[in-house]
Amino acid sequence: MRVSRAERYLYPALVAYYWDGGLPLGRTIRDISASGAFVETPNQWYTGTLLNLTLQVTTSELGDLDTTVCLAVTCRVVRQAPGGVGVAFMLDNTRDRRVLEKFLRQVITANGVTRKLRAGTEGQSLVEFALVLPLLFLLIINAVNFGGFIYAWITVANAARAGVQYYVLGQASATSPQMATASTLQALITQDISSLPNSSSLVTSACQNNNGTVTAFIGTCPTVPADPEPTLYVSAAVDVTYTYQPFIPLFDFPTLGIHATLPPTTIHRQTVMRVLQ
Repeated sequence: MRVSRAERYLYPALVAYYWDGGLPLGRTIRDISASGAFVETPNQWYTGTLLNLTLQVTTSELGDLDTTVCLAVTCRVVRQAPGGVGVAFMLDNTRDRRVLEKFLRQVITANGVTRKLRAGTEGQSLVEFALVLPLLFLLIINAVNFGGFIYAWITVANAARAGVQYYVLGQASATSPQMATASTLQALITQDISSLPNSSSLVTSACQNNNGTVTAFIGTCPTVPADPEPTLYVSAAVDVTYTYQPFIPLFDFPTLGIHATLPPTTIHRQTVMRVLQ
């Protein structure tokens, strides 16, 4: 068993002796660690006061320990509290710390009985874990949903690009050796986004712009970008609109603008190409 800063021991069967001009009396140590201790004493020294304490095992708790087991250590008062003072051990080097740790191990494990009580550190860790755990889950869920949103955005963009390429190339398309029709084009785009949840929200439109004359091929035609050379080319535009739904939904208060994760979001991508005449 190793004593560390995080481990404090409640009532470790130790008393502290110090000289204050009168008869030395053993003062009970309420808790102790390798870095400091709390001594029950009527003296309320100022913070920063240096003390020379002699730590010794109480007679009733000696067990197999020798009555001469004691340790002198220099310490500094770091806080005052009702019933005593908190002190920090002033250890000049690693050797002194090891001597103190060895002494504490002897006392804490006297007669093979472990007296280590972590002075609330286990409870504190549990409380901290309970506070952090929901935030950790929230972070993980948002990472999954944000990744899903990026995946959906890329998938919709790829579907729009694949659709307009098929629309423009027709029989020259490597994967579709027939001219594009409204049904085959719609089927191609639907297949491309089939891996997304809520794929039924897909809305597709395909349009031609022939020198300002817009013709709908699928659906209704939104704004079609003008071609910089309208008299020489016919441009085709494919619009794909999809409503993203988070993979892991959480509570949502849209009227208050409060969202625990990404809310349902509309993704719209448009791809324009010149038609092969």
